[in-house]
Amino acid sequence: MTHMTRSEGHLIVAAIRVLVHREGRPPEPQEVAELLDLPEASVRLQIAQLAELGSVILVESAYATHLEIADALRLEDLPAEEGAAIASDLADFDKRKQAEAEKMARMFEDGEHDKRRADKHDKMGKELFEFKRQKKPNPFGDD
Repeated sequence: MTHMTRSEGHLIVAAIRVLVHREGRPPEPQEVAELLDLPEASVRLQIAQLAELGSVILVESAYATHLEIADALRLEDLPAEEGAAIASDLADFDKRKQAEAEKMARMFEDGEHDKRRADKHDKMGKELFEFKRQKKPNPFGDD
């Protein structure tokens, strides 16, 4: 499960408050997603994390599922920002992708790709020529 920041948690809780004020009833998860213009799946994951934290309650009934705020102060337990580990991992990923892009650009710019393709075609042509020259035994035994 992804880790949520404090600001993301506050955003979800604020959306719940706005929808309660506007609609006069507790909102459903898809309404929160629509208000925030976020994918419903990611909002549901964030709601699950907030429910696990104890700041939001996901009430499921036979007719609907809606959200209620339980303890908004628990949002302060969330980290203020993404962890340093994620930031360094993302930086490493960006460096690897940049190096790969540069390698691909060099390969196509200096003609190495065309040379490899021509070598491969030459090799396949030689193998085909050798294959055609080989005399196959007759499977019926008439030599």
